[in-house]
Amino acid sequence: MSFKNHYSKLLYFIFFVFSCDDPNQPSDIWDPNDSGYPTPFISNVYPSDSAYSGSDTIKISGGNFKDNKDSIFVYFNTGLAEILSVDDSTILVIPPNVVSDSVKIKVAVQGAFLFGYYSKNYILFPRIIQYGNFDAIDESVWGLAVDAYENLYVGLSIFPEGKIDKLTAPFGSREEGFINSILQTPYSMRIGPENSIYYVDGVNPYIVKQSLITGVPSFNTLPGIVSDLDFDQNGNLYCGGSDQGLYIVDSELSSIIASDYTDVSIKAIRVFESHVYVAGNYSGEEDDVPSIGVWRNQILNTDGSLSEKEIVLNWVEVSNGSSNITAITFDENGTMYIASDANIALATYSTEGVFNELYSKIIFPPIAKMIWGNHNFLYLNYRGEPRAVYRIEMDINGAPYYGRQ
Repeated sequence: MSFKNHYSKLLYFIFFVFSCDDPNQPSDIWDPNDSGYPTPFISNVYPSDSAYSGSDTIKISGGNFKDNKDSIFVYFNTGLAEILSVDDSTILVIPPNVVSDSVKIKVAVQGAFLFGYYSKNYILFPRIIQYGNFDAIDESVWGLAVDAYENLYVGLSIFPEGKIDKLTAPFGSREEGFINSILQTPYSMRIGPENSIYYVDGVNPYIVKQSLITGVPSFNTLPGIVSDLDFDQNGNLYCGGSDQGLYIVDSELSSIIASDYTDVSIKAIRVFESHVYVAGNYSGEEDDVPSIGVWRNQILNTDGSLSEKEIVLNWVEVSNGSSNITAITFDENGTMYIASDANIALATYSTEGVFNELYSKIIFPPIAKMIWGNHNFLYLNYRGEPRAVYRIEMDINGAPYYGRQ
């Protein structure tokens, strides 16, 4: 028998064996009669044409969505959205951090064979942008201040003397070395009366007042180290720092203690309406005092005299973490904004006592400084990797900073 005939018979035998029905063989995986779950469809999206990426809530209306978040997938181009809630006809989502003017929105439902598409191209705008183009390695940014014209002043730590750069509104064009600081680190800064900038360095008991016109400085020594400062409506400047108290500083840079903050290391100060708000770390032995919190003192008269302090916020309790508060500010409705160095970058605390983390998909800790502009821009000093100054476009205006007026 030739090799060719032998090989042909072998192939025939293999074909015969494997073509026989096996009663134990499983049935087909694919059911040709299965049409799948009904294809989802999108009839409307609100807002209808655009939103801010990574932050806005978008409502998608349509059908065949199911009512289980784990069975729904919403894509903005290739980015997956966060599902907030869903029923058979409505999905609420936060879009991914995608920025584009031609976004395709599509919905996938587990069990359905096809996507449901939104018929229009969608626009996702950036909620947050990098502002000022600072070198993340060679430039150490600290204090932030804004003047009445929305120009941002940025303190940079340089040995042996620091500097203050100016970012001119609206595009943040940078004027390097606008002011030569007489302190190595302009750590916290505020624009004040007489077209001057006031600043402290967080490690020495000095306060500096420097003209934005001439650059001529004046300074004085305070009773203790100062970490932050803010003006009230009457031109009084409140300063505070490590375990001493809250000081009032007058136009000649003389100071008196306005309130006792023994055992509190003050990290941030903000005046809102008729109160001075103080964030800090408590190191005393009283059990009913939070280890990290926000206090406030009522401003009693035009000379800046203060009431006794009262606790406003127990940070450890609401944040469920071990981060430190680094900055506080307010919007025009009285909601407090809190920045921290870990776990939570930015949070809000409403006048009704409701605490919420804000924009966690696009803002990350640590945040070292935070200041509101004159309208709806919020500026952040991000000290992570890579370090940068950011500008956030908020949906509300900030409360006034009185020194700018």
